[in-house]
Amino acid sequence: MNRERQESLVALCRALAEIEPAALPPPAVAELVVQLAEVVATAQAALVRAIGAAAGSRGAAADAPGTIAGPPPVLGWLARRARLTWAVAAVLLGAARALARLPVLADAFRHGEVGLDHVLAVTVPLTSTPRLIALSGPAEVELTALARQADPAAVRTAVDHWLREADPGGVARDAAAVRHARSLSFLPVPAAGDPGGRVTIAGTVPVDDARTLLDALRLAAPATAGPGDFRSPAQRRADALLTVARCYRATARLTTAARSE
Repeated sequence: MNRERQESLVALCRALAEIEPAALPPPAVAELVVQLAEVVATAQAALVRAIGAAAGSRGAAADAPGTIAGPPPVLGWLARRARLTWAVAAVLLGAARALARLPVLADAFRHGEVGLDHVLAVTVPLTSTPRLIALSGPAEVELTALARQADPAAVRTAVDHWLREADPGGVARDAAAVRHARSLSFLPVPAAGDPGGRVTIAGTVPVDDARTLLDALRLAAPATAGPGDFRSPAQRRADALLTVARCYRATARLTTAARSE
């Protein structure tokens, strides 16, 4: 059975590699996009199920009596074997564990009726077993039906609304934790080989605050633009941030001078 499955997967990979959309007429390309999206969703569902099974078996092996040296942590093992970043591995592992308690959503995912982004829109906010238990049932059926028809953003909005009603205290604690975790750091880059000197700015803010910051940068961006602007988006944001800071500094100085008169 393992050999048959392996041969089937190899054949599927070869078939996908042989597809040449540029050789197809536009209607066929449009249909191909839909078909491939379903294939991708189904493959992602199989990957998440495999991750769940692998995590379960490795966890059982680590806890087995007589084990002298258990396997490496599941997350690290998964990242290495699947060649994923730890962040992506953690998200997929979390989805696998959540879907074990959400059979309706898991079945829709398995058959390509919803995509991975829909699944993550539901499972990422469900950070505890009580939330998963509360969602399973009528709420899960309703959200899965929405996921079959709507985009992931709409599903996430519906999940957030459900959470505010089902676990208002938990939502408030989550918001407080995110707010408490905000930070801004200035990290000097080693001077060797960099005579001009640079500083790396790293920070974490709540989503709403990030939107406010991005809005301000978009408003400031035109002030830094000029003819033949070949800057990258990241460079434009850096220049816009400096513009905002300089404007505030100039305003603060004017205000201070006015008060001293």
